[in-house]
Amino acid sequence: MRPLGAGEARVLSSPALPPRFDAPEIEARWQTAWDRQGAFRAADLPGRATFSIVLPPPNVTGILTLGHMLGDTVMDVLVRHHRMRGLSTVWVPGADHAGLATQVEVRRRLLKQGVRFEELSAEAARKELETWKSEHTARIEQQTRAAGFSVDWTRFRYTMDEGSVRATREVFVRLYREGLVYRGERMVNWDPKLRTAISDLEVVHAEEDTSLLYVRYPWADGSPGGLEVATVRPETIFGDVAVAVHPDDSRYSGAVGREVRVPMTERAVPVITDPGIDPAFGAGALKVTPRNDLLDYEILQRHPELTMPPDILDESGCLTGPWVPSAYQGLDVDAARERATEELERSGLLLRREKYLHSVGRSERSDAAVEPRVSTQWFVRMRGLADPVVTAVRSGEIRIHPERWQLTFFRWMEGIQDWCISRQVIWGHPIPVVHCRACGHDAVSVEPVPKCPDCGSADLVPDPDVLDTWFTSWLWPFLVLGWPDRTGDLDHYYPTSVLVTGRDIMFFWVARMMMAGYHFTGQRPFSDVYFTGMLRDERGRRMSKHLGNSPDPLDVIRERGADAMRFGLLFPNPTDEDGQFGPATLDNARNFLTKVWNLARFTLPYIAPGTPAPRAPPAFGLDSARENRWILSRYRRTAEEVTQALGSYELTRAATALHGFVRHDLADRYIEIAKDALLGRRGEPAQREARDTLLFVLERTLRLLHPFIPHLTEELWHALPHAGELLAQAPWPETNEALADPMTEVEMETVLETIRWLRNLRAEERVTADSVPPAWVRPANPDVARVLTAERSTVERMARVRPLELLATGAAAPPGTGSRVAPLGECYLQRPVTTTVETESLEREREKLGRLLAKARSRLADDGFVRRAPPEVVREAEVKAEELAERIRRIDEHLKADMSSAPGA
Repeated sequence: MRPLGAGEARVLSSPALPPRFDAPEIEARWQTAWDRQGAFRAADLPGRATFSIVLPPPNVTGILTLGHMLGDTVMDVLVRHHRMRGLSTVWVPGADHAGLATQVEVRRRLLKQGVRFEELSAEAARKELETWKSEHTARIEQQTRAAGFSVDWTRFRYTMDEGSVRATREVFVRLYREGLVYRGERMVNWDPKLRTAISDLEVVHAEEDTSLLYVRYPWADGSPGGLEVATVRPETIFGDVAVAVHPDDSRYSGAVGREVRVPMTERAVPVITDPGIDPAFGAGALKVTPRNDLLDYEILQRHPELTMPPDILDESGCLTGPWVPSAYQGLDVDAARERATEELERSGLLLRREKYLHSVGRSERSDAAVEPRVSTQWFVRMRGLADPVVTAVRSGEIRIHPERWQLTFFRWMEGIQDWCISRQVIWGHPIPVVHCRACGHDAVSVEPVPKCPDCGSADLVPDPDVLDTWFTSWLWPFLVLGWPDRTGDLDHYYPTSVLVTGRDIMFFWVARMMMAGYHFTGQRPFSDVYFTGMLRDERGRRMSKHLGNSPDPLDVIRERGADAMRFGLLFPNPTDEDGQFGPATLDNARNFLTKVWNLARFTLPYIAPGTPAPRAPPAFGLDSARENRWILSRYRRTAEEVTQALGSYELTRAATALHGFVRHDLADRYIEIAKDALLGRRGEPAQREARDTLLFVLERTLRLLHPFIPHLTEELWHALPHAGELLAQAPWPETNEALADPMTEVEMETVLETIRWLRNLRAEERVTADSVPPAWVRPANPDVARVLTAERSTVERMARVRPLELLATGAAAPPGTGSRVAPLGECYLQRPVTTTVETESLEREREKLGRLLAKARSRLADDGFVRRAPPEVVREAEVKAEELAERIRRIDEHLKADMSSAPGA
């Protein structure tokens, strides 16, 4: 398509739209058009203000979930909105190699083929991993494109591409030289099945039934008795270095300082005090096994008189080491637990056992019980990196949305621990350290080291571990823009504008990106963080692959369309809260899209061929129709609210405003009221004004809707007179284009309320659809009378009453009418004559309602129900009784009127 010149407008004849929209065809066509025209390619050297955002790189372990789609939809709305506002906008996509997680998936796939991953050569294993990565990266791109997300594919980045490798090594070396990276022995989460350290994020905690054993630790001096110690892990007794009690526990004041003998061994250990002990757990005495429990490890740090014992568990979770008796050597923890329990029972040291619900951490990757294990790993010192971030969030330099998550953020940051960054797997960035066998020197370098810098020996051994996946992704906001080089993208688009992600990775990724941003660039990585909620199914369960209740988004898109999925993710549940998503949500979204489609279909026949694109709203005169002034004012109010809501990251508020305006103001009210004018029944000037008003409001509304439902709006915008090549690149509406007219809004609300009250009366009085009864209104004040006098014909037509007469204050109510008192005044409607059959039907209905009312009142008279039920349940029962009584009263009025009008009455 030829680009338009300055001030040039596209002029179209009005093509017909089919009765129903074909979502797959429309969406595929516009995705291709956007791609071909480079609609989302950001400028290399932007000459105006920028808006930049990085897509949280999805793991190549699998496919995108609906949870990904929620976050990505939020981002796309923001990106499209800012692009239409004229900012130079970049949205950088990418993918994460996902280290251990990907290796586990490949291991699982190979096992189904009868191949053990561990038996492959390193080269063959990496080939399998690369194959997996290629397959799933392609699938993720397919899903991202199918959803219509407007990312800049020319800037795609991968956490193991050449630039990422260089940046990751650069960061490691810098931190090492600054003394912030060190190799040491600390407590880590250990997966004995995969034989690697794992992050807290990869540990899933659940309550499991087990036995709490009460074991006697005899006095080491041979005195009778001993200490009673409760444990769920008797197999770790061999690693005990002490028994600890709380310093304020008077039960053990005489025991502190003495020694007890460790059961099943000949070792004696001291009885000590420590404030970390819970006196209420078990008998109040805790065995201290510092290599296999985090609390015990912390107790050891507080007691320098204790020494760290040797390992009692190897990397696969089997008992080993000099402190473990030969009968237990090589047993896994389950077998060792069973044997230790039996031995304690035989020796008379097992005093009793109780059923116990114990929180067990299992590896998300292998389902193995995670072993807290003191292990030699690479760590990052985090305290110094965290302090600038805490200051930035407290000062508002970085804002967290919703604000309620700030407290959680501060709590974690202020108690931050050093970060274990090494993993014992193949897939990942090798740690850039080599060890010289000749002189023992460790060389740390960005570039590969051919010889030892100390002794010149070429006998170098690379560190066997790889870096944690997060060690690359914490650099993401500046890495993807070219760091450590000083690139144009880094100069223009960094710091980025907003990060959108789930709150479940607040610490593992978000907080660490803040630390990296300040430490390596001296700037914040983004100004705002927006945490989305978690999706739940219609039974309230969190959506997950494990439960099988999270469908593939591609299936949802094929069945319902991308726009329906997108709008359903944004409305009606707030995007920053956990909310339900399922068929009902998608049905509602599809119905809304159908409403928008039908609005355009209704409008097109009224648009004459050659009509130019609406550049401004119609100019109104003194005789302009009230509904035209009203809809323009309502449009302006909606545009202001949507723009303000998007600026404050309230996406559901914006979607709600658009849904209400389109569905109710524009489609249900304005279109119906303006039909006479559009059809020419009020003359040519009124017809032209109504057409111009409708075209302007619809065209601008499509622009407001575009970030939410881009494909449908692009299709409809091209069917209307429009200026420009693509709606995706059209300007965002200026909110002050249309005139704000609050007085007309108030007046139209009077008209609409009158119509609503009269329609309700028609339903309550059982007026048939083909009847047009007379109606009366006694206005509450002169302003109501003035407006209803002017809009009498509109009320008559919309409420299907005729004539509508206004009653003077104090005038008697018309006979034979049903009435209601409303804020605008009193409304009356002529009742229809009721036949004998209808009277009998009313009597049957009254009898049924009477039984229901008696039942409801009986329930409310039950003191037990009123006392025990929640207040909202009691109130609901009261409201139901009131509604039943009101329905019976109305029937009684009908029956009384029928009797008075009967012959001979």
